Amino acid sequence: MAGGRAAEGTVRRAAAALLIPAALAIALFALLEGGVRLAGRLRTGGWPKTRVEAYSESVRTIGAAYRTHPFLVVAGRPNARLRIFGKEVRLNALGERGTNVLDLPVPKPFGVFRIVCEGGSTTFDLLAADNAATWPARLGALLGPDGVDVANAGFPGWTSVESLVSLQIRDLDLGPDLVVVFSGVNDLQPASHEPFHADYSVGHADILPRVTGVVPVPVRLASRSLFVEKILDRLRPRSSEATEGYSPAWEWQGGARKDDIPDAAVAVYERNLRSTIAVASSRGAKTLLVAQAARIRRGRENADREWLKGWAPGLTSTGYLAGLGRYNAVAKKLGAEGPALFDDPFADGAFGDDDFSDPCHFSPSGSQKFAERLARIVRERFLPAR
Repeated sequence: MAGGRAAEGTVRRAAAALLIPAALAIALFALLEGGVRLAGRLRTGGWPKTRVEAYSESVRTIGAAYRTHPFLVVAGRPNARLRIFGKEVRLNALGERGTNVLDLPVPKPFGVFRIVCEGGSTTFDLLAADNAATWPARLGALLGPDGVDVANAGFPGWTSVESLVSLQIRDLDLGPDLVVVFSGVNDLQPASHEPFHADYSVGHADILPRVTGVVPVPVRLASRSLFVEKILDRLRPRSSEATEGYSPAWEWQGGARKDDIPDAAVAVYERNLRSTIAVASSRGAKTLLVAQAARIRRGRENADREWLKGWAPGLTSTGYLAGLGRYNAVAKKLGAEGPALFDDPFADGAFGDDDFSDPCHFSPSGSQKFAERLARIVRERFLPAR
C-alpha cells in the first residue's frame, strides 16, 4: 500500500509539474491576445481580425452571390446582388453579370448583332465599380448605335473548360453572332499542378469552390491569433501569408513551384479553344480569340510577382508569365489557321501600368481602352459582313 501511495504521489507531482506551467502559459497567451485585441478595439472602434480571418469573412460575403454547379464547378446565383469593397455586382436570371441591360431579350430581336464574352474574372471585370463599368458593358455602349448588344458570360475563376461548357449549355441560347474568348490566366492554375490532370479536376475544380467562397475556407487556429500574427510580422517583416502568395483557400498539394507549364497543358488548352470555336460555329457564330496580359508594374514588382504566385501556387512568377505566353501563342496559331480571328491588344504597347489595378485585372482606364480596341475590331472585321 505504501508503495502504491508513493507511486501515486509521484504521478501527481509530475502532472503538476507539467500542467501548472502549461496553464500559466495559456493564461499568459490569453492575456497577451486579449490585450492586442482590446488595443485594436480602442484604436479603431471595432474588434480587429487577423488578415486570414478578414480574408475568410470577405470570401464568405462574396460566396453568397455564387453557387456550386454540377457542370461549371461554381456559377453565379441567378438574380443575386453583391456589394463589397465599395463595388456592386448584379447578376441576371442566368447568373451572368449584366451589361448595358441586365437581361438580354431571348430570342434575339431581328437585326441585332449579339456578342457573348467568355472568360474568367478578367472578362467578368472583377474590379469594375459596377456592371456599367465593365469592359463588356463599355463595349456594348460603344457599339450600341450600330445595332449591337453584348452579354458578359465571364465568371471569376473559370478556365477555358468552364467557358466551353457554359457556351454549350447556356450561352448559345442567347443567339450570339460573335463569341469573344478572353481566357488563359486561370488555366495556369491546373496546369501548375503536379501531376497535371487534363480534365482540370485536380488543382482547380477541387479548390475553386473555396476560392470563391461557396464552401468554407479552412482557417488554421494559429491564423486566428492577432498576437501570433504580430510576432510573425516582426520576425519576418512584410512576409505574412498574404504577401507570400498564400491563400487559406488553397490547401495546395500540387507540388513545388515550376518555371513553366507542361506541354500536355498547352495541348489541352488548344483542344479547349478548338472545341469552343466549333461549338460557336455550330450555331453560325464566329469567334474572336483575344490575348491575355499579366503585367508586372513599375514600383510594384515584388507585390505583383507575389500576386501571380498566389493565383497559381504551382508556378513561380516566371513560370506564370511563360505559361501565359504559350497559351497566347496557341490562340495566335488558331487565328493564323483561320477557324477564328486573333488579336493581341497589348502587343503595340498601348496599355500602361495605370491601366491595371493588379497584374491581370483592368483599372477603369484599362477597361475603357480594351473596350475601344475591341469595338474597332468588331466594326472592321465583323459588322461590315452583315
